[in-house]
Parts: sequence; structure tokens; C-alpha cells
Amino acid sequence: MVGQVKVRAVTAFLDPRNVRRNIEGELAKSIDLLEKTAEALREHGLEPWTTRISFPANSILLFKSILEKVDTKRFLVSLGFTDFDSSMMNTYLDAVENGFFLSFNGLRAIEKNLVRDISTLIHNASSRDPLYATRIAVGFHENPLQTPYFPDSTSLNGGVGLSFLYPNFLIDNLKNGLEGAFDEFKKIVADATICLERRGFNVYVDYSLSPWMENSVVELAEKIGYQASCPGFNYGILLLNRGIERILDRHRTGFNEVMLPYAEDNGLKRLGEEGLIKARDLLLYTATCVAGPDMIVTPADEEKLAGFIKDVYVIYTIKRRPLATRIIPVSGKPGDKVDLKRFGEVSVIPY
Repeated sequence: MVGQVKVRAVTAFLDPRNVRRNIEGELAKSIDLLEKTAEALREHGLEPWTTRISFPANSILLFKSILEKVDTKRFLVSLGFTDFDSSMMNTYLDAVENGFFLSFNGLRAIEKNLVRDISTLIHNASSRDPLYATRIAVGFHENPLQTPYFPDSTSLNGGVGLSFLYPNFLIDNLKNGLEGAFDEFKKIVADATICLERRGFNVYVDYSLSPWMENSVVELAEKIGYQASCPGFNYGILLLNRGIERILDRHRTGFNEVMLPYAEDNGLKRLGEEGLIKARDLLLYTATCVAGPDMIVTPADEEKLAGFIKDVYVIYTIKRRPLATRIIPVSGKPGDKVDLKRFGEVSVIPY
């Protein structure tokens, strides 16, 4: 790991031209690509945290043939941006129960009045195990996104994608100013992409600034003077997004924005535990400049979840940048805690 920068995900994007006629061959090539990419990154001083495989859009149709061919305990697997079909409810549930990730086309769902059905699916998945709901997203964008960030990940061009965990790196480099801290991060990414390209890899990077527990975007925002749940926080996130925009290059893919997944940032989790944040607050931050209201644990209520998804759609119509949302509805009330396994204990927050 180079100076607290960690490769959050290495994602192989299956070639859409070949996957349907030769699933086994494409999976074998992707696994080989992941292994070689991870090895090259380690030699470069960067330790990959997760390895992932992203399929083309609507690969849920291939789910049963994929099921025995890929180990979801070894790799995270996205079945790509999917047009929701109410008749496939059981297939969707089987997919997430078996470890696969799904992202539903929110624009099509709004158009066909299917949002309530999606809410029902998410509630059914969460009632089996709240962890299953973490594998379901509703995405709002005209075209599928090729990004290492799951669940809203779809293979478009093949190649390998990288995302990075770097809030603490920026904190440690604020002595250089915020722009200087981003410049230092960019040097590390540039060195890594050059290293991989020299080995013949086609490399994509989602530069999004996303947290993991104590490696917190909320703490970073506080370090530059903006406290979550207080006026001005949106502006602090805007400054971080401008930092991301400065370092984008030809490798860019996906969201490339600040992300605030509630259950993945200890700063947000503490606010939830103290009753200082609601789902609507995270929606407000989205309206300004964040990739989407993500990993929010709420009381089970199919009508409210459907309404929340529609509110995300409204934000998209104004913002016109890709958004995705994940909600985990549970039987508890606000203030209760739910065990989300690798995400730890998370407090339920109200809508």
C-alpha cells in the first residue's frame, strides 16, 4: 500500500461481444486478467482489496448458466444494468441470495410504473437477510455505467477497472492544501495506470472518493472545515468534487464523484446512532453533488421506499448526472441496530 492509498477494487469487464456465446472462455480470461492485474499492482506497492467481475447489461438472463461457473465467494460479480421485470422476482431473489449484484434501470421503472414492485423486491430480499438488499441498486442514467463500483456496474468495453480508497491519504496530505493533496493522489494513480498499460492492459479508473469505516469522507470534510449535518456541508463536498474533477483524465469511467454510503462511513454511522441524520439528509447531499444516497438502513415500509426512489429520480432530472441508490429496509425502528456482517452494526435511520 502506497502512503495509505489502497486499491479498493480491481474489476474485470467481460467483453460484451463474446460473453453470450462463450461464457466459460470469457470468465477464464477475466479471472486471468484479475490475477495478473493484482500481481502487477502488488509489485508496484499497491494491495488490491477486492476483485470483481462485471457482466454486460441484462446478464440476469444468463444467471442460471453463470451460477455454477463463477465463485461469488472469491469474486464480487455484477450482472449489469437490468430492465426490471416483475415476472422475474424469484430469479432476482435467487441471484442476490447466491452473492450476485443487480442494478435496475430506474428510468425505465419510472416510465413503466414499476417502482413499487422494485420496493417489494428489496423488502423481500432484506427480509431473507438484510445483506441481500446491499446487492441491489436502482440506477438513474440514460446508458449503463462501466465502473468498478457495485452494484451499478456494467461491462461496456472490456478491460480492467480500478477504484481507490483514499480519504485518509488526502487528510495526511492537507499540509499541501486540498488541491495539492489531490495532486499527490493523482501521481500514485498515474504511476499505477502506466505500470499496467506497459503490460498491455486496457485500464479504466473511477476516481470517486468513497469511504470505508474510519477511512472517512465525513472526517475529511470536517478537516477542511465542513461538518456533516450542519449548514455548509454540501459546500465542503462540492470542494471535494472539484478536487476530483481536476485530476480526471482519459482513464476516467463511472461516477467520479464524492460518495457517502451511510453504512460504510463511520462518521455517518455515528450521526445515525446519535439521531442526527435521516435518509432525506443524504438525499439532500445528493442533490448538490454526490453520486447517490447509498447503503441507507431504514424501517421497512414499501410505500416510503417507493417514494424515496421517485425522489432520487427527481434529483436526477435536475442534476443530469448518474445516480444510484441502495436502501436496506429492516423490521426495526429508528435507533435500533442491525448487523450487516462485514459492514458491522448499523443504526436504523428514519426517512
